[in-house]
Amino acid sequence: MTTATLGSTLQAAGPMPRTELRPKILLVDDRWENLLATEKVLKPLQADIFKAASGNEALSLVLRHDFAIVLLDVQMPEMDGFETAMLMQEHESMAGVPIIFVTAISKEDKYASKAAEIGAVDYIFKPINPDILKSKVKVYLDLYVQRQQILHLNAILSQSNEELERFAYICSHDMQEPVRMMNAFAGLLAESSDESLGEGGKRYLNFILDNARRMQKMISDILTFSRVGREEIALEEVDCEAILAEILIEFEDLIESSGARVTYAPLPRLETSSTLIRVLFQNLIGNALKFQNGNQPPEITISAARQGPFWRFSVKDNGIGIDEGFRARIFTIFQRLHRKEDYPGTGIGLSTCRKFIQLCGGDIDFTSAPGQGTTFHFTLPNKEAGHHEAI
Repeated sequence: MTTATLGSTLQAAGPMPRTELRPKILLVDDRWENLLATEKVLKPLQADIFKAASGNEALSLVLRHDFAIVLLDVQMPEMDGFETAMLMQEHESMAGVPIIFVTAISKEDKYASKAAEIGAVDYIFKPINPDILKSKVKVYLDLYVQRQQILHLNAILSQSNEELERFAYICSHDMQEPVRMMNAFAGLLAESSDESLGEGGKRYLNFILDNARRMQKMISDILTFSRVGREEIALEEVDCEAILAEILIEFEDLIESSGARVTYAPLPRLETSSTLIRVLFQNLIGNALKFQNGNQPPEITISAARQGPFWRFSVKDNGIGIDEGFRARIFTIFQRLHRKEDYPGTGIGLSTCRKFIQLCGGDIDFTSAPGQGTTFHFTLPNKEAGHHEAI
């Protein structure tokens, strides 16, 4: 998808047409003169008014329309208002629709209590004060319109996010090959022309190589982020401790060179995504090794414990820590807290972790303070593979 296509999609979504926001009111009363009188009172409101002279007629209308509010007479032949309301609420479109009962004779407390049990928002008596009725109905109409606007905006936002992620996936996928070739040819040039290049040429060539590698890393991270949620997450029996051991082997050189000490308690076997566990450990341990406190070698502790229906994992370090003021930014894609010259990275890793883990039914957060290290906590549903105990 090109940028122009993406912009056209967002523009096409546009604001919600006013006609779609116009709510519908359902009036139910077995006396036609009451229906006409109520319709006259409510006509100034920006709403379409439907009338039904019986419970059965009202139920038929509910099957064909989505209503913002229902005004329902209590005393009706064949099917009274209470029975009509209960049958209405069995229909999916009536979930959460406010019902106001209107009555001329059922003024006993027991009827009002029954209306409340059914879920009515009000119980008013005839003769109705027109101004009070109109103001009450207007409140519920305004709430309905606001809710529809929010649902529409959420739909636009969801579509926009999907289009942006698809766009990021296509762009990053197509950029992989030229960046890989740029990196490869720059490397060949460095090997073959090392003696003929002056100091300035070597410095510029190193700039090319460093930026090519950084771009490769960013493209790889964007691809990982855009894939999360686009492909079905495969659940399998995962030995968390075995995956951790593999990750520690990957970081072996960095752990040795930094003098880091990594310890971990027994970790469980779970029914989850092995890719998720790998991504979490790679990012959290990698960050713990990267953001070191220069006064002491890194200390990293990994543990897990049951917490209700979840397993709660912790990755604790003694690094530079995170200021609470950055809490809103820490899991946002492309948001960096430090200059890339000080701490290299793309600003995508933690946002990928949160996106992935939430799709698997868990969440991730942290506790920290500047200079006092950071502990990242993440939860996963307590679905133990084969009902094994933690190793």
